[in-house]
Amino acid sequence: MEGVILAGGRSSRMGRPKELLPVSGVTFIERTWKLLDLVANSCLIVSNHRERLTMISDSVPIYSDDILGQGPLGGIATAMRVSKHDVLLVVACDMPALTLELLRMLRAQSDELRADFDIVLPLWNGRAHPLCALYHRRLYPLVIKILQSGRRRMFDVIQASRVKQWDATPYFAADPFYNVNTMEEYNHFRKGERT
Repeated sequence: MEGVILAGGRSSRMGRPKELLPVSGVTFIERTWKLLDLVANSCLIVSNHRERLTMISDSVPIYSDDILGQGPLGGIATAMRVSKHDVLLVVACDMPALTLELLRMLRAQSDELRADFDIVLPLWNGRAHPLCALYHRRLYPLVIKILQSGRRRMFDVIQASRVKQWDATPYFAADPFYNVNTMEEYNHFRKGERT
C-alpha cells in the first residue's frame, strides 16, 4: 500500500502554506508523513511546491502534478501514475487531527479493494471524506477521462466507482478528519490541539 500526501494546493484562503503550519512540534506535512509511514509500505507526496519541503525531501519522493490546476483529483491521478502499489491511502496534508489509529483502521479495509470495490470512503457523522480514503490504482483511466472532460470534482470519480463506505463515527468522539483552510480554523484547532 502506498501512502499519498496531497500538498499541491495554493493555500489561498489561509494566506500562507498550510503544509508548513506547526502542530505538535512539527509541520502539518511532517506529521502526516510520519503517521502514514507507520502504516504504508511506502509514501510519496504530490506537491507543486517542492522548494518548501526541504525538511523531508530527502526522506520521501515528491512529484509535481502531471496536469496543473486540477485540484486534489489531479494529485491523485499523478500518484496513481507513479505508484508501484495497487492500493493508495490518500491523505490531504491539512488534517491535524488525523490519528495513527484511524489510519490503521483504514488500512485494515484495504482487502476490500482487491476485487469488490474501487474506493473505501470514510464517513464521520454522515459526512464523506474523500481526501482521507483508499483508492485502487485501477481507477487511473477513469480519473484521466474525467479530468480530460473538464471535470475535477472528487465526487465525479466516486459516483462512477464501486464504493464501500466505512463509518468511523463509532470510533472517534471528535472529528478525526478535521481540516483547516483558514487561520480561523487553524486557531480553533490549536485551542484544543490534539496529538
